[in-house]
Amino acid sequence: MHWIFFLILAYIVVLFQTTFGRALIFNMPGVGTMGPDLAAILAVFVALRVKSGLDAMLAAWVLGLGVDLTMGGAAGAATVVGPMAVGYCLSAGLVYRVREAFFRERVLPQIVLVMAFCIIAHGFWIVCQSLLAGATWSGFAALLIQALGLALYTAVLTPLGHFALSKCRTWFMHAPPHRTSRLRR
Repeated sequence: MHWIFFLILAYIVVLFQTTFGRALIFNMPGVGTMGPDLAAILAVFVALRVKSGLDAMLAAWVLGLGVDLTMGGAAGAATVVGPMAVGYCLSAGLVYRVREAFFRERVLPQIVLVMAFCIIAHGFWIVCQSLLAGATWSGFAALLIQALGLALYTAVLTPLGHFALSKCRTWFMHAPPHRTSRLRR
């Protein structure tokens, strides 16, 4: 993994999510504000293609920390830095562990993995924020429904994100080793 280029890409994705990504946010009656998590698409893309689980979890932790630093407190008055980074790290570790069971270049597995990633990462964040803020059960349930909506919305944008990331993949990831045929010796 080319970490300098990955850090630049992570910064661009988080910056895009906090600026231009605001145009993708809409208000859904009864649920609240709904917007995609573009950093989750990058985290899953990396977890599907890196050589080690440590690289996947470290990359996701960096992205989660970026999301933590740019996110306002939704469940309580203050935001605690760290829960989203840990949630991203755990989710990327899970995606890395199950990636061999999926066809990585197909659209449907990417959608399913991004949706699972978002549910786990944002669910972890909601639990941490709710416990720290002392939220009620009704507020907790509303936040979980909002996280499910965010996961679905992010999953819909996944094919576009994976297509864009596959075009610039060589900038931040090592090329896969080329196999030599036994016939060419």
